[in-house]
Order: sequence, then C-alpha cells, then structure tokens
Amino acid sequence: MSSEARADATDAETAAPAAEPDPRPPQPMAVDAAALKALAHPLRLRMYDLLADGGPATASQLAQQVGESSGTTSYHLRVLASHGFIEDAPDRGNRRERWWRTRPGGYTLQGSTLLDDPSNDPALEVIADRAWRTSATQLRTWFASATRWDARWLDATANATMRIQATPEQLAALRDEVWEVLERHRVRLTTADAAEEAAAGGTAHVTDGATDDARRVVVQFHAFPLGEPPEASP
Repeated sequence: MSSEARADATDAETAAPAAEPDPRPPQPMAVDAAALKALAHPLRLRMYDLLADGGPATASQLAQQVGESSGTTSYHLRVLASHGFIEDAPDRGNRRERWWRTRPGGYTLQGSTLLDDPSNDPALEVIADRAWRTSATQLRTWFASATRWDARWLDATANATMRIQATPEQLAALRDEVWEVLERHRVRLTTADAAEEAAAGGTAHVTDGATDDARRVVVQFHAFPLGEPPEASP
C-alpha cells in the first residue's frame, strides 16, 4: 500500500473536521478591470451566453455553434475560466472531454467603480452592447414563436412596463427587493434539481428546473431613469 493511500488511527483522530457546505446561495462575482477586459471579446461573450442559455457544453459543441475550431473555443474558454466567469461542470466530462458551465451566481459590474478609470470605457461599451442585443434577440425570438407554444406557457409569461417616480435610493431598494425574489426562486429550483439527481443515483445530468415539463427560462429585469441626465451642480 502506498503511503498516500494509508492513514493510521492517529492521523484519523487528529485530522481537521470537514468543512460544512456554505448554506448561502452563490453570490455574483464582482468583476475587476482585468476580468472586464478579458470578458469584452465578442466570441467570449457569445460563448458565455450560449453556456448561460443552454447549460453545460464542451469546446467542440460550442465550436459547432459559433463556427470556429475547437482549439479556438478551448483557448477562449480557458481565458473565461481564469477570470472566474465559467468553471468545470461537476459530474461531467472525462480525460478526453471537458465540460464547462457558467459560474453559479453569475457576475456583476459595478459601473460607478469601473468608470473611474477611462481605460475601462471601451470594454464596458462592448459588454453593454452585447447585453442589450442579447436581450432584444431573446425577446424577438419569443414573440416570433409564441403562438407555437402551449397555452400554459403563454399564460405564464409576462411582458410588462411600469413607470414610476423614484429617487436613486428608492430605485436601488426596488432593484434589491426584486433581486431577492429572483434569488429565492433560483435557489429553490436549483435545490429541487439536486434532490432529483440524488434520487436518480447521482447519474442524472440536470439543469435548472430540468423535469420533463421544464424549459430553460430567461428573466429580464430592466430599471433605469428616463430622459436626459440632469446638469451637474457647479
């Protein structure tokens, strides 16, 4: 028996207890300037969206979707992973095939901080442009295909616009409360998925809400002031 595989009674008695799993849901990763500039690449943004929308995938699968070689997608996936945007998909892949997924909890851009450095502006513009184009494409696709979906899905969706008067502080409070609701449902659905996988003997590969009746769902929430910004005080 090798020394690495052997543990005597003394080792077992003095070993530190295993860390308890963190009960809190994954929090969004704060993006710094280096990560921002790494993300602001059209192909990386597209692959991130594909992983976020479609769930875990390999470099070869993504290559087929974006029309690039698997070597190219592998490189860009490693860059995304090195900055924490994506990670290995648990219980998937083998020595010949690596599966990737987006980081649980996603990421957040603190604009007020990143805008302090003008060199960040081009990267922020690329990411903002991609974000609104992705949102617009998703909405356009849904509206074009809505009549082909089951009536239950039509009744479950929402397309609402509300205009209110609010201060920056009130708008932030509204945002935080809505985010808490979204997080609560995301955690509940993810927990249900984990229980279903365990019941299947740990062999089922599931994504959020992955039952026979479930589909990948996107929730879009936009909140911003209307009109032109007020003149800065002298």
